[in-house]
Amino acid sequence: MNNVILNVDTGVDDAYAIILLEKYGIRPDFIVASSGNSNIEDTFRNTEGVIKILNSDVPVYKGAYRPLMRDAYYEFYHGKNGMGCYNFNHVTEEHKNGILKMYDALKKKKYTIISTCPLTSIALMLLMDENIEKNIDKIIVMGGAFHLNPYGDGNIDDAEFNIYYDPEAAKIVFNLSIEEYIIPLDVTMNPDFSIQNADIKKINDTGIVGDFIYKTLKYMVEKHNSFEMHDPIAAMAYFNKNAFKYINGNIYVDDKGVTKIYENKNSNKHVAYSLDKIEYKKNIYGKFFH
Repeated sequence: MNNVILNVDTGVDDAYAIILLEKYGIRPDFIVASSGNSNIEDTFRNTEGVIKILNSDVPVYKGAYRPLMRDAYYEFYHGKNGMGCYNFNHVTEEHKNGILKMYDALKKKKYTIISTCPLTSIALMLLMDENIEKNIDKIIVMGGAFHLNPYGDGNIDDAEFNIYYDPEAAKIVFNLSIEEYIIPLDVTMNPDFSIQNADIKKINDTGIVGDFIYKTLKYMVEKHNSFEMHDPIAAMAYFNKNAFKYINGNIYVDDKGVTKIYENKNSNKHVAYSLDKIEYKKNIYGKFFH
């Protein structure tokens, strides 16, 4: 595995993705927190907060605070602060630019970028230099709803939120010549992978991390009746991509964020439509629950 940059809009499932990567000893060189689930101040604070409860020293930087061409739009699915009932108070005074940080890092060596948020920050970085994509090994994206199975409907009309939030940014990223793995709602909305009320009592973690998972998960399940592990599933594609089945093809994004794939076996765009249930149980569920 190579160097990793993580781009998040930290709500509850982004937080669990960060925790999951830590459980596997995968520490990003740095994390860029962008707007999406909530405003940039919330997502930055939430990201820093998760890093602190993990007793980690991974740096966190600020990414884009709004889409490329549109006003910011918040669903507040994860609560008003983006983290349900949990409040992180401390925020670093110095806010360094995460878009410039990505650019500077990629000028020096190759990285894999894992994105569990709207693609604005990555698109802005790409627009700085047409040659910078040569140092991106691959991009893993949680996003899209491709109608490849019964679970691939959108969660905002026919679109998925991360793409709906900034479709212009998604068009830029999906039109790159590099390898990309897209983990859409077609996989993450499968009810076999959703967390239910009974699972809350089975949390493995103890201490401050266990308390965080318990409180945030309880909030989300009570609010929405279940909780989907969108972002941890996308993170899993980094360390176990073979657990997924993919369609290769050319990706189209319309102005409302609706995504389509036109099959092309020679394409290096891999859109997942299935995840092995045993691998999910072992790689994700078993890391959080007993």
